Amino acid sequence: MSAPTGPSIRVRLLLVLGLVLALVTASALLGWWQSRQAARIAQSLYDDRLVPVDQLREIEQVLGAQQLGSLLISMAQEPDTARMSDGARRVIDGTRQAWSRYLTTRMTPPEQALIARLQPQLDQMWAALAQTGGPTPDLLRELNQRRLTVMRLLDELIAFQLSQARIDTERAQETTTDAARLGLLLVLLSAVVCGVLICLVWSRYDEERRAGDASRLRLQQLYIALSKTNQLIIRREAQALTDARAEQHLFEDICRICVETGHARFASIVLVDGDEFERVAESGAADRLIPGAPRRWPRESPFARASMATRAVIGGVHQVSNRAPQDPTLVVPGAPVIPPGVESMAAFPLRRCGEIVGALSVLAGEPDFFDPQVLGLMDEMAGDLSFALETLQRERDQAIALADAREALRHYRSDSQITAPASFRSTAGESPDASPEP
Repeated sequence: MSAPTGPSIRVRLLLVLGLVLALVTASALLGWWQSRQAARIAQSLYDDRLVPVDQLREIEQVLGAQQLGSLLISMAQEPDTARMSDGARRVIDGTRQAWSRYLTTRMTPPEQALIARLQPQLDQMWAALAQTGGPTPDLLRELNQRRLTVMRLLDELIAFQLSQARIDTERAQETTTDAARLGLLLVLLSAVVCGVLICLVWSRYDEERRAGDASRLRLQQLYIALSKTNQLIIRREAQALTDARAEQHLFEDICRICVETGHARFASIVLVDGDEFERVAESGAADRLIPGAPRRWPRESPFARASMATRAVIGGVHQVSNRAPQDPTLVVPGAPVIPPGVESMAAFPLRRCGEIVGALSVLAGEPDFFDPQVLGLMDEMAGDLSFALETLQRERDQAIALADAREALRHYRSDSQITAPASFRSTAGESPDASPEP
């Protein structure tokens, strides 16, 4: 299993927390905005519709039957100039003040058109009320007609204000409904996003957990492989003098251990032979994992440029490609194509007496197989194998030197017997130091 990529669990949890806080803040701001909108609509409805209606009704009340109408009826029955003047002045002052307050409110074009019709009628009625002459029947009749005309126009204005209030209320309801839908949508979106992020975080956690388990198992198997390698090296060193193929058997066993206990799919040993390289030992399905790869190739061949083992021998350090199918450096014209099933490749140089003599090549079926811990263990395994090669070479050299010394001693003794005088030669079965019998 490849190592998980992307942000860590901690970073993702912080992102989730930040997003949740952002969504909660957005919800709070939306609620605050809704409250402000509702308050603004309510204030506008009161200031621009209800207050003007009250002002218009105040004017109607002054012009109604209880005040101006009652005054006109009483003047028709009992004309009184002083009383008429006082009553008219109160009517004029009351209606003008209420009308002036009304004109300061917000108005729409249809309302302004109604005001344009009403204003001349009010001016004419105020002018008639302000006349200083006595209350004649014609004047009272004219005042009553103007009063009724003004009241009819006031009724139209009041009806218009009420209709506008109804329209504004409907708009406010629509705005509140839209805001509520937006808030609900935001809450649902928050829930969906949080759910998705929680699933992603859990998936990341599960992926890291499984990757950690696989890594621990891989390291455990590599430790077992390293232990078996050391045991094998000790056994082969003991057989160095009795087994002429001890080194070849060591190579074959190392490859087998890498595949059986090291999670590798293929392992091989490549040795240097002058300007050529030879794969002397291997373990795994070579026909499927390295199809078309030669057992022996020259240094300048296309396969040598694509071979990780060749690079390790030439470079003197391990060579790694954890994404081999996507590695452009491994694509060389004339070299075999990396087959499916090979995801990671690595090669580790082998030394004998300080000189690079070959490389241990390992293929794995998992991307990112060779992490730092695995590379450390494989470098240690290659180091142990290099030490074993030095030991086997030293044992072999010592055995040859000892055989040569024995052969030289045997020749020396044989030559000494031939060239010694007869009087100094010992008889058969006698010691040279034996005394003659008397």
